[in-house]
This record gives sequence, C-alpha cells and structure tokens, in this order.
Amino acid sequence: MNTITDFEGWLDQVDLGGEGYEDVYSLYRSVTDGGRWGRFECKHTPNDTKWFVTADSVDDHLMLASEKARDYFLAYITKEHCGDMEMESWYYYHHAMSKDD
Repeated sequence: MNTITDFEGWLDQVDLGGEGYEDVYSLYRSVTDGGRWGRFECKHTPNDTKWFVTADSVDDHLMLASEKARDYFLAYITKEHCGDMEMESWYYYHHAMSKDD
C-alpha cells in the first residue's frame, strides 16, 4: 500500500466511469464531508492540511496535500463527470432518471 498524490493515476485505479453516477457522488461527498460514503473514505484531522482518500479494492491511498489540492480534485471530478452541471444537480438528475416510475 502506497500513499500517492497523483490523483489522475489514483482515479484510473478506481475506475469511476464503469460504476455509474453513485460512485462519483460518493467520492465527491466523502472528500467534501469526510468519512465513509459508499466504497470511499476520506480522513482529515482539523490540525492537519492533508486529506487521505481510500477506496475499497484499491491498494494506494490518495493524499491531497492542501486545501487547494482538495478543491482542485473536487473541481476535476465535477468537470470530468458532470460537464456544465454542479455535482448536486447532476446527481439528482441521474437519480431521477434511474427510477422506474
């Protein structure tokens, strides 16, 4: 198990594209709020400026070394998966579309 800062390489290991909108949202919420969301967990201590992100079945841990890195990571996920929408709107749109009404 390694701790890495290359979030694009880490995201390649996670493969968000194949798991659907729920994984994207879970990763985003985990990094935003901290704690476990779905298969992701983000730990941050209030006195530290680092965030550590883990994903089930991925050996490497992702370290976001500053608040600026964390904000960039969140913006990157949003841009890559949500296009012009913000994360919450994108999630609720996909959630509504997946219902069998």
